[in-house]
Amino acid sequence: MSLRFEGFEIPSAKLGKLNPLPDLSPSSDAHADIAIDSETVTAEESRYMGWAKVNSILPYLIQDGYDRIQKPRKWHAAILENEYLRAVFLPQLGGRLWSLYDKRAARELLHRNPVFQPCNLALRNAWFSGGVEWNCGIIGHTPYTCDRMYCEEVRLSDGTPVVRMYQYERVRGLIYRVEAFLPDGAQQLYVRVRIDNARKQPTAVYWWSNIAVDEREDVRVIVPASKAFRFGYGGKLKKIPVPQMDGMDISYTMQLPQAMDFFFDLDADKSGGRCQRRWISAVGGDGQGFVQTSTDLLKGRKLFVWGMGAGGRNWQTFLAQKGCQYLEIQAGLAHTQLEHLPMDANASLSWLEAYGPINVDAARTHSDDWSAAQDEVEQALEAICPRAELDALLERCEAELDGQQGELKQLGAGWARLEQEALGEEFDACGLRFPIKSLRQPERQWLTLIERGALPRPHPTNEPLGYQIGAHWEDRLIKSVARGGGHWYCYYQLGVMRAHAGDARRAREYFEKSLAADANPWALRCLALLDQWAGDDESAARRLQEAVALEPEYHIALEALAALKKLNRHMAMIDVYNNLPRAVRARGRIRMAYCEALIEVGMYAKAEEILLGDIELTDVREGEVTLSDLWFSLCAHKLARTRGVECDAALLDEARRTVQVPEKLDFRMK
Repeated sequence: MSLRFEGFEIPSAKLGKLNPLPDLSPSSDAHADIAIDSETVTAEESRYMGWAKVNSILPYLIQDGYDRIQKPRKWHAAILENEYLRAVFLPQLGGRLWSLYDKRAARELLHRNPVFQPCNLALRNAWFSGGVEWNCGIIGHTPYTCDRMYCEEVRLSDGTPVVRMYQYERVRGLIYRVEAFLPDGAQQLYVRVRIDNARKQPTAVYWWSNIAVDEREDVRVIVPASKAFRFGYGGKLKKIPVPQMDGMDISYTMQLPQAMDFFFDLDADKSGGRCQRRWISAVGGDGQGFVQTSTDLLKGRKLFVWGMGAGGRNWQTFLAQKGCQYLEIQAGLAHTQLEHLPMDANASLSWLEAYGPINVDAARTHSDDWSAAQDEVEQALEAICPRAELDALLERCEAELDGQQGELKQLGAGWARLEQEALGEEFDACGLRFPIKSLRQPERQWLTLIERGALPRPHPTNEPLGYQIGAHWEDRLIKSVARGGGHWYCYYQLGVMRAHAGDARRAREYFEKSLAADANPWALRCLALLDQWAGDDESAARRLQEAVALEPEYHIALEALAALKKLNRHMAMIDVYNNLPRAVRARGRIRMAYCEALIEVGMYAKAEEILLGDIELTDVREGEVTLSDLWFSLCAHKLARTRGVECDAALLDEARRTVQVPEKLDFRMK
């Protein structure tokens, strides 16, 4: 057994700059607002569905500055290895388990993406496919999926090396750690997870381990459940029998026409009073496959598929390369991903997961007898990873790892240390280290507030480096103003805090004070948002045009174009576009807005040239159909010109029914 730390090279796109604008818009996660079918889902089952939803991803900054130019890059890797398996973790990318290689069978057990290519599928925007992702905190993908974790080496009492990756989740006030190890003789990779409430107040908790495996026609997903909560990116969440659904066997995912989620119900009692053992597997036609299991606390299991439609296939290529196909099997704290669960002050949760190969009788696992397939996998799992041994190993981890500090190999973002400095004993680090040297410039400006009683005053056109929310930070800023420390940046940050809290009146007062202190595009932009919330679209558009004139920053320009579009000011949109710097004009969403304006003013040839050319939305959103809708709009307007009529809803509907969407523009998930 060994643990080593070394560079791991992958063709990689750049993550690029962070979005400097505060996220003050409601969350747009695909699972955030799903209707529930009350006829099939009981009140108890839906008790926490939709509970404790967050309104934005603040205080995090959005990660949308990535490109699609892949160049070789060496990432920091933690590599565990024994005689059976080799596991590669990437601490700079949320601790992602990038690869799990079965040395005896000479095969990769996970879907290993050949490239690192961020796309817009997470709450902070940037997300990438492949491997195993550790999602803590909020419905959707963890805020750290493309960010740094702290990483250190610790050891069990027998000398077994353990890689520990940990971080502080700022929205919920949670500290979570992922501790992985591969003892000699182990045929499974063990991953112990612990989540702590670091603050002395109740919060909400969420966890899902997202596992990508290769999708093939012969791969069957087998899980010990006969029912599942189904969501098809449209309609209601409904409980259905599985594996048969509308004449299809959902356990063979390439039968499914569109993107779908299946949250399996594993609560059936099969073992004399104890709950059903928690596991999920993907088995090939030869009986070789992958299995994940856990101790009982991690009760949820899920299957996600992109579906066989053109949009789903295009998404797979967009996330990786042509020919890459994967499905996701997942494990979570709740039945579904619609749920946050309550967590008491200073509470702690801990469980153990196991990941590895499984070899079963192919005829039984691929028979029409679903119960026989389940029994075959469960018996094989018990033989290689007994349930009782997993329970005992969790107790050993808790006894030997908790409180132990090891050799620090990588620093994470320093926000936890900042909370320690601000709150003292009110913040519980849960036995983990957050060194002062982990503070970088975004955190250090807030450390200045703690130590000197005032935020630094940057130049008004400098991009904001970070934000804070919460009463104790707001109190510090208010005291700073009272002591004469008020300046444009201080007032701006107070305005963001009040806007995030839903206090539009006080937020407006602070943003106006910020502008009075120094003309700056950031307060103008936030005042425009408040105008939009109040229904004053004229004022919003005017402020955004002023802001983009002060600083032609990409995100402000995009919002200015959107505000003008809402008012049907298409020529004004074209004027804004023409006055932007060349690099900003080249961005996909800016060109898309320009294309919309061209269509509306009748410049169809220019719009078609853009759409069929090299336009690319690097950050197209999961479920977003903007590009295909734009193509339909162009075709409908051209039909209207040919027929000498106005373009209307009927022509648009005709275009949707009769026009083929170019493959590169088609991201429809249903």
